[in-house]
Parts: sequence; structure tokens; C-alpha cells
Amino acid sequence: MTCRAALLGGVLGVSCLAACAAARAAEGDKAAEAAAAFESLYGADLKRVRATRDPKDDLDLAVRLVAAAKDAAAQPEFLAILCTTACDLASAHPDGHKTAEAALDLLASQVPVQAGPCAERLAEIHQKQFDAARGAERSRAGEDLIDALRALADAKESDGAYADAAAVCRRAQAVAKAVKSDRAAALDARLANLAQAMKSAKTLEDLKKQLDATPQDAALREKLVRLLLTELDDPAEAAKYIEGVADESLRKYVPAAARGTASAPELACLELAEWYRGLGETAPTAKAAMLTRAKAYYERFLAFHAAQDMARTKATLALKKAEEDLKRLGGPPRKRGRSAGDEWIDILPLIDPAKDAVAGKWERRGAAVALLDAVAGNRIMIPVIVAGNYELEVRFIRTSGTDAVAILFPVGPITISAPMSAEGGGYAGLEKIDGRGVRDNALVRPFAFENGRLYRANVKVVVTGDRADVQVAVEGKPPILWSGLIAALTTGDGWRLPLPQCPGMGTWRTTVTLEGLRLRMLSGGARPVRPNDPAAKAAFAFGETRGRPPAPSISPP
Repeated sequence: MTCRAALLGGVLGVSCLAACAAARAAEGDKAAEAAAAFESLYGADLKRVRATRDPKDDLDLAVRLVAAAKDAAAQPEFLAILCTTACDLASAHPDGHKTAEAALDLLASQVPVQAGPCAERLAEIHQKQFDAARGAERSRAGEDLIDALRALADAKESDGAYADAAAVCRRAQAVAKAVKSDRAAALDARLANLAQAMKSAKTLEDLKKQLDATPQDAALREKLVRLLLTELDDPAEAAKYIEGVADESLRKYVPAAARGTASAPELACLELAEWYRGLGETAPTAKAAMLTRAKAYYERFLAFHAAQDMARTKATLALKKAEEDLKRLGGPPRKRGRSAGDEWIDILPLIDPAKDAVAGKWERRGAAVALLDAVAGNRIMIPVIVAGNYELEVRFIRTSGTDAVAILFPVGPITISAPMSAEGGGYAGLEKIDGRGVRDNALVRPFAFENGRLYRANVKVVVTGDRADVQVAVEGKPPILWSGLIAALTTGDGWRLPLPQCPGMGTWRTTVTLEGLRLRMLSGGARPVRPNDPAAKAAFAFGETRGRPPAPSISPP
């Protein structure tokens, strides 16, 4: 190394250390600033309620702190102090558990690093309730405790702590047995899955050690790649070891799979779907995971391939077969680790037209939801609170009229709409951008729907700081694309929903039938507005979402 290079390396090293020290100092400054703000606003109140023996004033202050925390989402350090203090205060009151839970839910949703500790505390709260419950209340408290323990196990498994997750599941099993819960069988299956996960993790550790000792061993490298690809369902990690693998199909498809479903070109989707389906036949214990991957690629292919040709027919039938096979296998497997962005949740069953219709006459028709009258500004809310980045898939048929079908969806704190096939199919776009309606800022012209035809639309929203990237793709049509400041977006007057964090559907002088609605969280989390509805409990079964989004700030309908 030359003197100049050595000097440069030394300068860069010092610069990196200085940058890290500055970052730590900035974090410390934010924590100190948050603590000072809390002391200034609530320090006197906290001293006052702690000086009395009556827990009611503790609970009253806790309620105020949770309300304040909802307005402090942009300041995570401050929000954390508000929520943890609220939880401590509420826990002192016999009836404070709901407030304590609300505080922990809010903290976990807004500060993801706190999700694990929040799950621990929630389990403690429900354990105390269960221990104190008697008679009929004991059964209800037991079910609530099972929910909390399953959420805690989820957090443990997400961190790769499979043994700890299994221990929590065994606690839940004991509770299920005590209250004669019908979820005991599901817990047994969960423990079996965790046992398989621990076995796969041990095999992975052994293979990596062996490969470190003999890095040129192609057979060993291929075995590691296949384990990561199938049993662990982690193509991105498998791609790191692909160099030197002899199998030609692995060398071809693993790097493509590592880039994710959303980046696959149309024709590559079909090839990857067939490849994943074949992997499922050779790895029986991972068949559900491989079919889930294949299904996602078939769906993406069909979303963009409009031609009514043999390729589309074959993909349609293969998708149907994959769905049938998955159903026989018990549905998609739980995702392990933090790569839970491939999990789709069926949310159409959650809609209750009597409760969720905002304008227009909507009704259930079997599994579908249909709009009956073609007036202006029809809309219905999908009762799921979304907090984070996500994809929303909508399958619909316009049944009458020639005007717009609109997907309504949250972008950060507001609802935005995507009216499509507006004014006889003249255009599609987003409403509103910089105060302009879709007619003035149409992003795609023309954009027409045919009545009686089934369409599949995919909405993708990614928020980074104060900016957002929005994509609305409908099979066979140019996508609606927008990137910019969230502050530039406002809700169109005819598309407002009671809860701005919920998606919805709307029409303008047309009727429509909703055939399918699915949600996939890419980050953050989602939860139903009415969590006790049987449909919501089925859709939001343990492990199907990431994070714990905040409670709605407006009372649900």
C-alpha cells in the first residue's frame, strides 16, 4: 500500500468513526429532547397521580397520554415515552388493561423495534387477567391470552428464536387445554412447524460450517442453495451461494427469484411459476411454500398478459390447480424471519355492506359484493386499517355504465383514489394531485373497461419519509405511476371514507361486482376494524400480518 493510500485509508477510517459517533450523539440528543418534552408537558401530572393512592387518576392520565401519542407519530422517541408511561399507569388500575393494550399496540406499530417487547408486555397483561378470571370470564380471558401468546411466539420466530417461540406455544397449549379451546389442534401444528424450523436452522448452520472448510465443494454448495430455496423459502439468501453450483436451472432461476415477484418481466413470470411448481414436487415438506411462490408468479403473468392465447389459458388453469393444491395442504405456510412481505390476506369476506357502505346500495352475492345502483360517488369501505407499505389486489367486473370504477387506498395518512375508465374510457389517474382532479391530471389516456369482463388490478404503495411511490396496474393496460411528496395528494370530494387508513372501492354512474380483494403488507402492519367478527378472525389468523398498526383515530362504523 502506498503512503498516499494508507493516509487516505486512515482518513476514511477516522471519518467513518466520526460519522458513527455523530449518529449515536444525534440519537442521544433526540432521546434527551423527547424526555425533556415529556417532563415539560406531563412531568407535573405524573408526580401528582403517583402521589395519590387512587388508581383512577393514573388511568385518566394514561388515556390522555395515548391520545397524545397518536399525534406524535413523527417523533418515535417521544411516542415511546408516552406509550410506555401510559402502559405503566393503566396497569395500576383494575380496568386499565384496554388502555394499556392500546398504548402497546400504538408503540409496536409506529416503532417496529419495540414490537417484541410490546408483545412480551401484552402477554403479561393477559396472563394476569386469566389468572384472576373466574367462571365464564375465565374462558374468554383464556382465549385472549392464547391470542397474546401466539403474537409473542410470532415475534420470537421473526427474530429466529425458534426454541423460545416453541416454549411460548407450549404455554398457549396449556391454556387451550385448561379452557377447552378449539384452537389446540392449530397450536399442535404450529409446534410441529417450529420443530421443522429448528431442524432446518441446525442443518443450515452445519452446511455453512462445512462450506467454510471446503468452499470449492460444488455438491455441498448446491445442497445449501436448495435448503435456503425450499425449506427456508429464502431465494435472496440462496442467491448468495449460487456461484459454483453445477445445476443449470438453479444458476438460471435463483438470481431471478432473488429479485422478487414484483420485478419479474411478463414472460419470466411464467417460467419462474413453472420452476417453483417443479421444486414443490421434489421437496414435499416445502411444497406449500413453493406453490405459494408459483401462484404469485402466475398471478403476475395474468395481470399483464391480456392476449386470450394458449399461454394465458395454460397459466389460468395452472393457477387454479395451484390454488386447489394449496387448499388441500392447508393453505400457504407461515413465513419465517422478517421476509413476511409475500403473505396475502383475503379481505373480501370482511366487508359487511350494511356496516361498510358509504354511498350507494351494496349487497352480498355469495362470496362477492355487488353495487346495485349506478349513481355518482358510490363507495364502500374495506374494514381493514393499513399502516405501512403494501400491495392491494382487486378483482372486479363492471356490470353496467360507461364511467369510472375507482380503487380508494391510503397513502400515508390520507385516502387517494384511482378512477379508471372515466368518461367512457377516456382516461385514468389519481385524484387529487396538487389540487387537480383526475380529468386535469390523467396519467393514462385512453383507459377503457368492457362491461361483463373480469379485471385484476394491483395497487402498490411505498412511502419513504415525506414521499410516496404509487403504482396501479391493470392487466393488459399501461400502469398508472406517480412519485412525489405526500403533501401534494388530497382526497377527491366524492371519494371520502370514514376511516382514511382503510382502502375502499367506488364508482361513478356505474355498477360493479367485487370478486376478490387481497392485501399484502410489505412493511408495517394491518388489522381489521372489527376484530371480533368471525370473518376477521379467520382472515387475520396468527402470523398473517406484520406489525401491529394503530387503532383508528375515528370511531369505526
